Amino acid sequence: MNSRDVFDAYVDRSWRFLAELQRSADMEFVVGKREGSFIWNLENTRRVLECANSGGVHALGHRNPEILETLLDAFGRFDAGIWTMPTLEALQFQDAVQASAPTPSICRTVLNLSASDSIDLAIMFSFRVTGRRKVLAYSHGYHGHSGFAALVTGSADEGLFEQYSLPTEHSAFFRDYASLASIEQQLGPDCAAVILEPMNYETFQPAPPGFLEGLAALCRKHGCLLIIDETRTALGRSGRLWMTSHYSFEPDMLILGKGLGGGLYPVSALVTTRAIYDECMNSKRWGFMSSMAGSPVGALVATKVLEMVQRPALVQNVARLEADLTRQFRHLSETYPDVYRFAWVKGGIAALGLHETSAARTIRGELFRRNVLCHSVSAIEPAVVKFFPCLNSDVAVVEELTHALADFALQQRGAQT
Repeated sequence: MNSRDVFDAYVDRSWRFLAELQRSADMEFVVGKREGSFIWNLENTRRVLECANSGGVHALGHRNPEILETLLDAFGRFDAGIWTMPTLEALQFQDAVQASAPTPSICRTVLNLSASDSIDLAIMFSFRVTGRRKVLAYSHGYHGHSGFAALVTGSADEGLFEQYSLPTEHSAFFRDYASLASIEQQLGPDCAAVILEPMNYETFQPAPPGFLEGLAALCRKHGCLLIIDETRTALGRSGRLWMTSHYSFEPDMLILGKGLGGGLYPVSALVTTRAIYDECMNSKRWGFMSSMAGSPVGALVATKVLEMVQRPALVQNVARLEADLTRQFRHLSETYPDVYRFAWVKGGIAALGLHETSAARTIRGELFRRNVLCHSVSAIEPAVVKFFPCLNSDVAVVEELTHALADFALQQRGAQT
């Protein structure tokens, strides 16, 4: 089968929406070979620069050799384990997380399969600890498509409530990401927790100074917990191991996922305090377990990823990426002020502002025609095109991305004249 055959088959007997969405953007592409910062089509006739990363799944590059070696070694010695028996590797992963946690109070972990599973568990923990049954989330945030994670994904673009006929009594939403006033208006006596990312998911804008500190204080005032979803922002993505470390507050729970499995194995983690862990895991006979979660294979891969993203060379490379992207995005904004405006870059989190609605509608497909896969384009104002480059990318990646953006700007100017 070639790429077109696969797309036709998806339309005929699989997930039709996915195929039609890609085709509508002129992105008929099935991945064949993948390596580092690049993917090739099934026919191996086209190479694309990967700046979407599945939200950070491939943060260390596709098929990273070190992670692949760790995985193959683990498969040579282990299997999924026996869920009723302790696992040395899971304990060692918890110790590694505790040693690198953003605050000393965060010292216990529960390994899981996906970030959505860990968010689902974090919300159940918040119900257990507070005795309340509602969670407050950002209306344009994204936390997953399953369980309680779906209940706190309120984006109209995702449309999960309508799609899955979800109940509404367990969640509430605030519309302004950085507005403490809009959050406090909804922090009633039934609120068990607030969950959000340390950046605005739709625009990639990092939380402004003082916001997360103020939110933590509000949660304490109203007796609810604070869950920070670092699925996309941790593991070196912001220039530090945790994006939370750029601020001065103590969350009650943190979520790790996506890149924790190195793009090769499903693994995530709920990271929390000893008090919450003991209440939810140790005060009853059974706390939480899943047959495949917490396996020695997943724990070994996650421990390897945690070690790799803390290496000085990788930290320095992310700083270089931030500097290069900032310089090039400013240059593009100055050279093509009618098309672009500088937005923000934080480590390997990058967004470039768009002036025209027409550009926002077409830039994703046009960049793909130029062999660059962006993360997405914001569904709300301000309009930005977003990028998640691999954290170990070399300088040529930024140059290639810049060239595609400049070529798109020239096309926009030509269309206007």
